[in-house]
Order: sequence, then structure tokens, then C-alpha cells
Amino acid sequence: MEAGYSAAATASPTALGAFGGAPTLSAYPDPMGRETDPPLTAPGVIVIGNLTLDDVVLPDGTTHMAVTGGASIYSALGARLWRQDVGLVARRGEDFSAEHLDRLRALGLALDGVTDIPGPTLRNWIIYELDGRRHGIYRTPPERASEVAARPEDMPEHWILADPPPHVHVAAVRTDAAEVIVERLRRDAPGCVISLDVHGGYVAGYQTRLLTLASRVDVFMPSREELATLVGYDDPARAMAELGSLPTPVIVVKLGADGCLLRDARDGILRHVGISPVDEVDATGAGDAFCGGFAAGLAAGFEPVQAAQCGAVSASFAVTDFGSLSLARVTPEMARRRLEQAPPPIAAEPAARAAPAAPAARAEPAARAEPAARAEPAAPEAKQESPERRAIQLMRAEIDTVPLVIENSHDALAKQLAQIADSLEEDGIEHLFLSGCGDSLFAGIGACLAFSRYAGVPTEAVHAIELARYRVRYLPPRSAVICVSYSGEAGRTIEAAAQAREQGYRVIGLTGNLDGRLAGETESHLLIDSPSLGGTPGTTSYTATQTALMLLAAAWGERRGRPNDIGPALAAAAACARETIAGTIESARDFAGKLRGHPWVTFLGAGPNDASARFGAAKMMEGPQVLGVSTNTEEFAHEEYFVTSSGSPVVMVAPSGASSDRALEILSELNYMGAEVAWVSDEEPPYPEVSWLRLAAATPEELSPLVAALPLSLVAFFLAEATGKRSYNFPNTEAEREHYETIHRATRGTPA
Repeated sequence: MEAGYSAAATASPTALGAFGGAPTLSAYPDPMGRETDPPLTAPGVIVIGNLTLDDVVLPDGTTHMAVTGGASIYSALGARLWRQDVGLVARRGEDFSAEHLDRLRALGLALDGVTDIPGPTLRNWIIYELDGRRHGIYRTPPERASEVAARPEDMPEHWILADPPPHVHVAAVRTDAAEVIVERLRRDAPGCVISLDVHGGYVAGYQTRLLTLASRVDVFMPSREELATLVGYDDPARAMAELGSLPTPVIVVKLGADGCLLRDARDGILRHVGISPVDEVDATGAGDAFCGGFAAGLAAGFEPVQAAQCGAVSASFAVTDFGSLSLARVTPEMARRRLEQAPPPIAAEPAARAAPAAPAARAEPAARAEPAARAEPAAPEAKQESPERRAIQLMRAEIDTVPLVIENSHDALAKQLAQIADSLEEDGIEHLFLSGCGDSLFAGIGACLAFSRYAGVPTEAVHAIELARYRVRYLPPRSAVICVSYSGEAGRTIEAAAQAREQGYRVIGLTGNLDGRLAGETESHLLIDSPSLGGTPGTTSYTATQTALMLLAAAWGERRGRPNDIGPALAAAAACARETIAGTIESARDFAGKLRGHPWVTFLGAGPNDASARFGAAKMMEGPQVLGVSTNTEEFAHEEYFVTSSGSPVVMVAPSGASSDRALEILSELNYMGAEVAWVSDEEPPYPEVSWLRLAAATPEELSPLVAALPLSLVAFFLAEATGKRSYNFPNTEAEREHYETIHRATRGTPA
């Protein structure tokens, strides 16, 4: 249940692409013009939440006892004003009248998701003060809250598997209940749109879990009070700026009688949506009605800002009487008329700057320093991060954003890619070198085949220190170097850029930080952005980097008269990524369990997925702190074979491609040896003893690293979670500072 009349929302990593174009107020679709529709088989809007009985005490002492409440009913009835196909999922205690459900059923709500359970319904005191404050006090025993909380198994399967996928609103339930509900939806119905309200009693002490959960939904909808508890201060505009680094497409903050603030990630503009003025009688449930109206507005085809107006209208009807069932007297026609005749006002708000210690700021320090010089400069100081931002659960949330990163990159980078491709061709570049450290190097290795196939240009990935100290004097004429560092502060990559530029080669920086030192050492830049929730082993930044390189290969190929279908191919890869995440969660968790107690794991890959093997090994070291060793699929037979025996853990990355037949031969040897093998492929392994981390339907081999990395990240996450590890596991802040000083120290050596 919400305190007061309020509204807030955020779009998510999976669905915002469904809302096309900038928000506009033209031509509202008619949500109820469905007389000729076939009989309802599955609702288009599903509301999941609690049922309650509320004892309301108003400031003048007036009481209203046993009022039918519950965030789910307020939300469902608020949604009903904009869509007729609304379903309810909740648990009903013995004292919740069946007559109330009959009335809801008569209004057209689908109630297949209402489960009867023994014992009482939740009962609350709702006490209002003269200044508008509201207090909620549970009257039922505290343990009852978990017993009546909706569960994943309460959701009718044919509802969530419907085509088209539904919009699911999770209406202010306990954080732990919301987590398992969202987990099931993302696994079994990845195409559904999820909006999430916040339960005010489960914010303090749950901040990291809530941020993680918010990153996995399409719309995040806290109240002002809940947001203040989440970020530690009461300044909604500033908090919205800080939450802007979440991958959540839409964030809405409910402001009670002041309406709501809404941020749509597509344009980053903060908008204020007002209320529909009415004579307020009881504000209980107004925020819930707003959320339901908002969810149904999105499902009806409105832009997010229009959906907020729908929510405001729903809330305006909720405050004019007592109890959720008072909304039963409101018709969709009444709501539509109020929206058309007196639409809640919309105004753009001035942008607020995020505070330095944003709850979801980037993990890597981005301190600015002078370009690398011959004398060793002082390394930039590492930003001190709160321990919560190292929570391993944030890694899991970032993995879910990968499909969106793949999906959005084509349009987001189009202009930059065209300019760089034009300049490479105009400069007559005939050889390309991709340079970086860690994940940045791996991204380059994974993209080399794309440059060969799409651009027809010989391309090699070279570690930054190798390029800077050993290769830079001997590159062939007409070479260009792309130096990759998402933070823009990797010391050896900065040195490689400076040395290559000094030797007269064309140098391009690929970075997420235009203020970083790498940008100061490169002639042109490809600026990328990816959602980052904290200091986690990078999955989204790796994907964003690799996708950008593959897109550049395609753009350069087009410029050289080599047409390709990179757009549709990437769209298909994004869909495969979603399907792969959903389909490998359980198998990745199971295989992670088999790794417990093993001090090291071998990763095998070839071609572009040599990069995936290296990436998987790195995640093992960055998360669960298990030694990850990567080697080429063929090289394993010549070296690591001799230290592999029964039970030795080996992960083989082998999507369909040029080396998959040889991978099967090596798999046969591993099976003969009795090794504990995980097979990462779209083709099923021929041995039942082998764990299959199944990739979705085959992706072109040059793009396959975008998908193949995902099960590897999941395995690392589940092992870290099971063993109680955090991201990177720095023993103290001094060790963290020393680490960043080491990798950011941009000294200049003399090339061989």
C-alpha cells in the first residue's frame, strides 16, 4: 500500500524499445474499444501483490474499520480504467470476503491467480496526521507477511507465457518476494514488461538488493519517502540523476499530492507530471492506483509520460472515497473523459547533477590526469567505494542488461561509426591493430573475425604492453591502431596510444570516458556507454566494447563496398542473448556447484571464442577468486592435457563454427579422462555426463562471442554467491588504491 497520492517509474532493460519515439500527447488510443475481441484467454496486464483489511484513522478521529485494501486491488482497479484485460495474483486469507472477489470478477478482472490459504488476511492500522503524514502498523503477527506474500507458483503459467507477452506489475510486496517473482518472469517470460512498486517496510537494510532488483525491471516506481531511504537523502531530482546509471528504462518517483517525476532513459529528460485536482477524502491506495494506471497505460500503447497521466487520473478517483472497491464505481469512460478534458500537466524539470558517491556509479575511477610523459606521473587516485557497491548480486543484474546493450548499440553509435569508417577509408588504411588490457583486449580478440569478414581488412589484437614496447616500431605501412579502455585510464593502453601516435600511425580511442587520459592521446574517439551498477566483474562494458568493434567492422565494410546485414544479425543476437540467459540459469548454477572446492578451472576456445575463454577465466578470478586458466582448444591437447585428470573442471566454449568439429574431438578426450566438463554451445553434447550450457539458436560465428560470454558470467556469479565472495574481494581500501595505481600508472618506456 502507498502513503498518499504519488507516482514514480523507470523503464527497463528489456522493454523500453517497445515505446517508440519521444513522448507526445497526440491521439490517445482507445483502451476500451475491444467489443469485437475474442474471449479473454490471458490478461494483457497482470497485477501481483497483497490483499489487506485496513482500519483507517483520519486526522479528525474518524475511523473506518476493515476497509478492503491491498496494493494489488488498488493497482488492478486503477489498471482496469485503461485496459479491460486485467488479471490479479494474490493470496486470500479466510476472513477476506468472497463477495469482494465476486465484485471484482463482475468488473471483468481475471482471478485465476488468487489463491486461498488458511488463516487471516493481513490487517493494518492506517493512521493519518494533519500534516499529511501517514503511519502503517501491522495488526497481524509479523511472520504472517511471508505466508500471505504472492509466490512465483501462484502465477498461472498460461498467463505469463501468453503471446504477446503481458505487462506485469509487482505491487509493493516484500523485497524477497519480489526477487523470486522477477527471477521467474525473466527466466520464463523474458519478453514481458515488468513494473515494480516498492514496499516501504523493505527499503532500509535492503538498498543493494533493491537497486539490483530495479535494474532487472522495466519500470521502477518508488515513492519519495522510499527513494530517500534508498539513497540516503530527500532530493528526488538529485536521486533520479544518480539512478540514471541503472539500466532501468523508466524510473518514476511518486510525490504524493505533488504528482510524480519521470525519467525516460531514451532521452534522459526529467519530467514532472501533475495531478488531476479533486476533493480528497482518503489518500490510502492512491499510489497503488497510480501504478496500476501507469502499467495499463503502457500496455495500451501510451508513451511513458502519457502513461503517468493515466496513472494520475486513476489515483484521482482513488482518493475520493474509502477502500479500494470504491474504484469499482468508476468506469473507463469516466477516466477517459477526465484525461481528455483536464489532463495532468507535464513540465520538463531542470537536470540535477548526481552526487559524487552515486549508489550506482561506475566502478572504475575516472580521475583526470595529464597525458603520459617520459617521467612517471602520479597515478590517479582510486575512488573509494562503499562495500555495497561490491555486492556480487550487482553482477547478476548487469548480466541481464546485455541483450539491451547489444540491441541499442547500432542506433546509438551510427553517426560516430560512419564518421570513423569514412576517415579510415579516406586515409587508405590497410591494416588494423586492436590494443588493450584485460577485457578490452579480449573484446578485440573476439572482434577480429568480424573485421576480416565484414571489412576485408587484416586485423590483429595485440596486448597494450606488447604493442607499446615491442611491436610499435614494426607495424606495416597504412596501419591504424584502435586503443580500447572503457575507463579511459588503463596505463599501458594510454602508453600504446602515445607510442603509436609518435610513430605516425592513425590512432583511435574506444572508451566510455571522454574525460579520461586515453582521449588525450588519440586523434579521434568512439565513445560508448553501458549500464553499470557498481564495482562488478565487467559484463556489460565488455559486451558494449565488443559490439562497437563489430559494428565498426560492418560500417567500414559498407564504406568499402562490402554490404552486410549487421542490423538484423545484431537484433537476432540480442534475442539469442535473452534466450541464453533464461535457458542457462539453472545449468550454470548446477555447474557452479560442481566447481566448489576446485582451486582452478580451465577454459578452452578458438577463433573469436578464444576471447570468450579468456573472459570466462577472468571472471573466475574477479568474482569467486578461483584461478581461471584459458588456452586455445588445440593447445590444450599439447599442454594442459598432461595436468588434467578425472574430476578436473574444464569449460569448453564451442559455438557452431569453423573449429566446432575439433572441439568435439577434444570433448571426446575430456570425457574419456573423466573430466568435469561444461560444454558451451548451441549443439547438444553427445555425452550425458557433460554439463550443457546451452546457447540459443546459432548466431553467426563472428558475432557468437556476444552470446557465448553469458553462461560464463553466470557460472562465475553463482560460484561467488555460493562461496560468499564479493566483486574483486579487495581486503581493504589501501589494497584497492594500490591496485588502481598499478593499472593506471601511464609511464612511457623505450620500444625495442
